[in-house]
Amino acid sequence: MNKIIKLDTVLWMLLFFTGALYASEKYSVYGDMVSEVLVSPRSAALSSSDLAINSAGPLISNPSLAAVTAPAVLTLSYSSYYGDVFSTSMLNYTRPVGERGGFGASAAYLLIPGIEDTRKYWNEETGEYDITGVDTDNIDIFTASDVWTRFSYGHRFEMGIADLHFGAALTARRRRLETVFGYGLGADLGAMAHFTKQSLYAALLWENVSSSTVRWQNSDYSEKVPQHLRLSLAFERDNPYLYGRFALFYTSPDLFFNEGINHQGQGGGIREEDRVPQTLSFSDGPSVLFKAARYGAEYTIMNTLTLRAGFNNHSYSMGAGLNLFNSRAGVDFGYLSHELAGTVKMSISYRWL
Repeated sequence: MNKIIKLDTVLWMLLFFTGALYASEKYSVYGDMVSEVLVSPRSAALSSSDLAINSAGPLISNPSLAAVTAPAVLTLSYSSYYGDVFSTSMLNYTRPVGERGGFGASAAYLLIPGIEDTRKYWNEETGEYDITGVDTDNIDIFTASDVWTRFSYGHRFEMGIADLHFGAALTARRRRLETVFGYGLGADLGAMAHFTKQSLYAALLWENVSSSTVRWQNSDYSEKVPQHLRLSLAFERDNPYLYGRFALFYTSPDLFFNEGINHQGQGGGIREEDRVPQTLSFSDGPSVLFKAARYGAEYTIMNTLTLRAGFNNHSYSMGAGLNLFNSRAGVDFGYLSHELAGTVKMSISYRWL
């Protein structure tokens, strides 16, 4: 028992100092916020808590899980956010490579239409943009968009009590804001251990290991994208008495404390650009790994109908999936709550069995 306590103390100190090191870096809180909307309906319904067992195709996924893919799968997803304020479309493809490898590719498009350009209404007295008293019918409207592509590869090693998976992914993006374009390139690393006898999964996902930067054309401005390190656990068990399979999921908060302003921040009418992100810290104690974590549960009935639910420290989610034609085709639906309006996600998929 004393050895376990000592090991726990050493691991905790390692996480603390590693996190403190990367938390001291200067990142843009807007650098990769948009990536958090590019999740599959299945993962969204589980509050993105399934990083230890989800598909390797979506942009927010563990690249090592490409090696888990048995049949080739093609998935098309569409999401509508906050009552159609903006939307995303995503195409994912995963397939096995050899006996132990797997490849994943994805492309995503985010569209934000009808943005009101109030920048020309600058108030010298207040130092803010102000459209009070201005003819709002003459305000310029423009559209912003983001295009993403991602390629991942994973490989599996059989180690007796567990199968070990390792993988890497390369992500490229192009952001357009009115007439200005920004480009970024980044890399992710992932690892997963599947303890087959216990039906237990443990994974690590390290996002933006290359400290990628979004650079804007015709400007000296650039956004350094923050790094993220997450621990994810999953447990699944078949229950013949209930004709189904249960699965439980857990994903930790960012262990580098670079969550982003959309997860933590000050409200109370403060302008968006003046908000100060409240990053997590292990100095608050080990409980932060549970209070700020993501949780999910899934129940599959006779390998046909799947019910899902998830929650985190600021919202809840739910969804369902349906396998058709002997699991060759599938339909998934996800809903995420939000204080503004809910988000609806849906997808269709086809498997080459």
